[in-house]
Amino acid sequence: METLDLRNLACPEPVLRTRNAIAAHPGSVFEALVNHAATLANVTRMARALGAQVVSEELDSGEYRLTISTPPAPVEEAPLARAEPCEVGLPKGRATVFIKNNVLGLGDDRLGRILMKAFLKTLQSADPLPAEIICVNNGVHLTTAGSEELATLGELAEKGVEVVSCGTCLDFFGKLDKVRVGGVVDMLDIVTRLNRAAKIITP
Repeated sequence: METLDLRNLACPEPVLRTRNAIAAHPGSVFEALVNHAATLANVTRMARALGAQVVSEELDSGEYRLTISTPPAPVEEAPLARAEPCEVGLPKGRATVFIKNNVLGLGDDRLGRILMKAFLKTLQSADPLPAEIICVNNGVHLTTAGSEELATLGELAEKGVEVVSCGTCLDFFGKLDKVRVGGVVDMLDIVTRLNRAAKIITP
């Protein structure tokens, strides 16, 4: 059985290599080794989106082994967005909000937190509402345990606004298991979302 070594590869390389392996070996089984929980989640989500079955186990070394059974039909070679959940088109004219920090603006952080709270609250009354909110870098602190903005982001999600956080960022801050609102995505997914956005708002 072929083993794909995805350890110590920067995002989105593990996802790209796994996608290529699935496309190249229809109707077969191969293994993949990863050593980060974020990589495990990203590769598993992408493989299942392409119709593959994935079984994972944690090894004594703290690494993860994935057994991936590919679908019988060849996978069409295409940009990853065709296979990822983010392929669903945005309603025309709705914006993507790209949040890079948990405070708004440069200067005093206390003021920045007040402004970010006001921004998210005001966003609830936007017409139309944004299609999605993408949080990267310090912005992922907004979607994780301890954030004062969880209720507001939760209400936006209930209204149909998709909220996602960068998996690499969450892993860096040790918060991969502390996400309380929305999903976790990799950099390829983020770039795809930004590339097909009707417009991008960066507070």
